[in-house]
Amino acid sequence: MKKRMLRKWSAAGLFVTTFFFGADVLRGKDQTAPPAVTSSQALKLSGYGQFLYTAQDPGIDGFSLHRMRLSLDGEVMKNIQYKLQVDAVKNPILLDAQIEFVFHEAAALRVGQFKVPFSQENLASDADIYTINRSQPVLKLAPGQDIGSSGRDVGAMLYGKTSFLEYAVGVFNGAGINKADTNEDKDWAGRLIVHPASFLTLAASFYNGRYSPTQTDPPVKRDRAGLDLAFLYGAFSLRGEFIQASDGDILKNGWYLQAGYFFLPKKLQGVFKVDAYDKDTSTSLDRTNQWTVGLNWLLAEKIKLQINYELYKDESGNTINKAFLVQFQAGF
Repeated sequence: MKKRMLRKWSAAGLFVTTFFFGADVLRGKDQTAPPAVTSSQALKLSGYGQFLYTAQDPGIDGFSLHRMRLSLDGEVMKNIQYKLQVDAVKNPILLDAQIEFVFHEAAALRVGQFKVPFSQENLASDADIYTINRSQPVLKLAPGQDIGSSGRDVGAMLYGKTSFLEYAVGVFNGAGINKADTNEDKDWAGRLIVHPASFLTLAASFYNGRYSPTQTDPPVKRDRAGLDLAFLYGAFSLRGEFIQASDGDILKNGWYLQAGYFFLPKKLQGVFKVDAYDKDTSTSLDRTNQWTVGLNWLLAEKIKLQINYELYKDESGNTINKAFLVQFQAGF
């Protein structure tokens, strides 16, 4: 056991040491963002990669390419924009393929394949979230995440914003990314965000649909409702969500609360997060709780090192799993 633990910490130490060895070089070169690849049609190329080491008990320790994404954004003509995003690690690799018709800041139309307007954490980029992994309720209940489609679907959405309010409402197949619809029903989703103060954001989301894994399966009710908030004041941040879901006759729910604080402004951030997921509210002792403690060192806007310790417990308080994770992200 001692030898196994020594191997775990040695691997993690090597990862961190390698990062710090290259940090001075990156710091010298990356104080300003590299120029975007452009053309006469305002073309922009961007991307990022994430290299992850995981030591878990129980489980197999090892290195992995967590994500390797490339995005292409541009304009077809004035007020008509597009975005393509692929992930070489995922299967299928196509994530986003959308076109936007921007009539006004308060009214725009998006069509194609993109993220369903539901959940604050779901809509945040994987490059920007404070913890290495998303919370349980978002992964298990947010539309698109719940069926393994990275929070995305194929459809059309009307969205816009004013000085204190944002909205989005859309209709989707409900079958997930890179798939044809599997039933005659269409799914509806919407999100309303208000900013009562510069440091406070409140939001509510809904999703109503019916899901069929294949065309031969009968459609089953798939409804979601969510509430979330974000409090950002100076170096301190507080975020939280609650999601209620119905899959057929099964009622599910979950929540998370996440606090962050920058010990060094825009450089070194500490994070604490707790979440809970109940896969069937009518059944006792089936809730899973997760605690995450982490540090984020931001070398540049898209270059950072993340260190997380995760602890999973069941509703009785028994430890299910514990993991130590180190992730290096580099982007442009």
